[in-house]
Amino acid sequence: MTETKQENIVYVLTKGADNPEIVLISFTHAVGALAMDVAAKLVLMGPAVHLAKKGAAKHVKFEGLKPLEELLANFLEMGGQLYLCTPCFKSRGYDEKTDLLAEAQPIAAATYTEMLLGASAVVSY
Repeated sequence: MTETKQENIVYVLTKGADNPEIVLISFTHAVGALAMDVAAKLVLMGPAVHLAKKGAAKHVKFEGLKPLEELLANFLEMGGQLYLCTPCFKSRGYDEKTDLLAEAQPIAAATYTEMLLGASAVVSY
């Protein structure tokens, strides 16, 4: 019997709270993928790592789009995986245990590369 590989998309977000429209669109797309039974991984890099700071999501809103607090909750409840660039959050002085969401998994270059190589598609915002 052959094993079927589940489709999976890696979304790479490099925009922060100062660009709420792009942030919310990326999370909307990731939630949409999950609703279609496509595995979704969201990687936060650069200024986007701030979005994984406890309480930050409640401040990201844009007219006509669901707020980040709601999208993030849906993303996690539906099985989405949230990853953080380790050098990015460390360079901003964030402590993984006290500052960041428990669901956010730190990753470094090798893990990120493996994730990209195993993806059905990669989308960058």
